[in-house]
Amino acid sequence: MKSKPNPAGLDAWDLRILSEIQSDGRISKSELAKRVHLSASACSDRLRALEAGGIIEGFYARLSPALIGGMIFVMVEVVLDRHRLEDQRHFEVAIQDFPEILDCWAIGGRIDYLMRVATLSMATYQDFMEGLLQAGLGIDQYYSLVVTKPVKSNAPIPLSSLRQR
Repeated sequence: MKSKPNPAGLDAWDLRILSEIQSDGRISKSELAKRVHLSASACSDRLRALEAGGIIEGFYARLSPALIGGMIFVMVEVVLDRHRLEDQRHFEVAIQDFPEILDCWAIGGRIDYLMRVATLSMATYQDFMEGLLQAGLGIDQYYSLVVTKPVKSNAPIPLSSLRQR
């Protein structure tokens, strides 16, 4: 596979660090330094720089939906009734207030947005969507796709394809 350009200017050390923390976000700094073959201080400095530069956005715990209450996930395709910039901005700002919406992506093509929604049941999902339609967000149409089982999720970004500078 051919390497792609690296617009962030990350070098081989940075890519090794990022690869390791994507696999194990709880790794100690000393263990990380060992794995990437850097001194603890050099590794720590690079880690701080990656965080300060916004490359590392945060560290999170991945929870098991089945063990915390059997959540249902629904992918929702959303089409807005108007496509003016202010309508899009209004929608994007307003959905931040709905914790049920875990992810939302603006999409090019036949739909405007794709959302991942968490809910306890189809009845609570339907109530949620009815509330969303009543909230005046400019939703013209929506299509629901129920996730029957996760096949692959939260995969690490494939850093190995980036060309190091």
